[in-house]
Amino acid sequence: MIKPVPAGRPLALLVALLALVLSGCGGAAAPPAAQQPAASPSPAAAPAGSLLARPAYAAELAQPAEPTPTRRPLVGVRTAEPAATAAPEPPAAPDAPAAAPGKATTIPTPSPRAAGTPPRVGLQVGHWKSNELPEELARLRNNTGASYGGVSEAELNLDIASRIKPLLEAQGVVVDLIPATVPPSYDADVFVAIHADGSSRSSARGWKMATPWRASRAAQALMENVAAAYGPASGLPHDAGGVTVNMKGYYAFNYRRHVHAIARTTPGIIVELGFMTNAADRAVLFGQPDRVAGGIAQGILAYLGQRDPNDGAALLPPEYPSLRVGPGGATMRAEPRENAGVVARLRADSRVFAIDRVEGWYRVYARDVPNTPGWIREDQLVVAPPTAPGTPPAEPTSTNP
Repeated sequence: MIKPVPAGRPLALLVALLALVLSGCGGAAAPPAAQQPAASPSPAAAPAGSLLARPAYAAELAQPAEPTPTRRPLVGVRTAEPAATAAPEPPAAPDAPAAAPGKATTIPTPSPRAAGTPPRVGLQVGHWKSNELPEELARLRNNTGASYGGVSEAELNLDIASRIKPLLEAQGVVVDLIPATVPPSYDADVFVAIHADGSSRSSARGWKMATPWRASRAAQALMENVAAAYGPASGLPHDAGGVTVNMKGYYAFNYRRHVHAIARTTPGIIVELGFMTNAADRAVLFGQPDRVAGGIAQGILAYLGQRDPNDGAALLPPEYPSLRVGPGGATMRAEPRENAGVVARLRADSRVFAIDRVEGWYRVYARDVPNTPGWIREDQLVVAPPTAPGTPPAEPTSTNP
């Protein structure tokens, strides 16, 4: 059990304490990165209360997990308390009672926060209560996620999120368990959407994480800290290159389209914990969930410990002008260089939505090429006048992985 640390002690110490605890989580030690192979989970000795302890999985044999590559530590990235850019929400009720397990605990938070306010973390349980999504997201109500052997993704996500929550609360962090429906303009210091993967290929395995398309420096720092902790703690391999358009276009990130999304200044990431359809991944996700939860908690605490409360600009995602294709049309390429593959050729005056920029190039979504980003030379684009009310946005359609 992690003992609370008195107020005023640095969060770095808290992270160190949690790292020590992780060595005993789930009945198997998480090996140091790049020093020894990840411990092979033992389904026969699955801890009580884990999903793998169910009779349906008692005899399942897991493949050994692959070694996790070393990640370079995050250096020099700082975050801050948000500026008052989002509409204020009612303050949290003081001394709110603890919620029963499996029950949403979301209480809206004010912005900006008063001095001394403890950090607030939103843990969204992917696909949990998706049938209750609001009208603006009604098309996603039937998206229930992956499943395996009678266990739904929502059930696995809730199990992991419920284990992360007390680890953070023990360090003085206020934690909201959030279902599929995100509170309007949800304002917090951290937002982590918990998901798991599924595939028709049983060999597909590993974890991955993503920020929104337009990611603030704070969101990037959050992802790097969680990724650096999660790989060694879980012992699962990194699904390098596996991040999808659906992850970066996650509906909870899209404050431009939806009321039920995180606020512009809330650093958010989405985490795919591993594949429910892979035996080796499942042995950890179902059988050693404390390793999984501990890694996420350690990464969140590391991020909170290194942010700078005076760097408000770190919370702001980049903004780009409203753009249209120029009179001569434009070529959308796979990379920001002239000899890169052609994604599409766009007609003049086509609307595009910029998501990134490097010298001389914009990475964009085009309304005429939905769900496929590409790079266009800056000289092929013009700044567009404001669109008429009711005009469909050029930005990518929100998704639910």
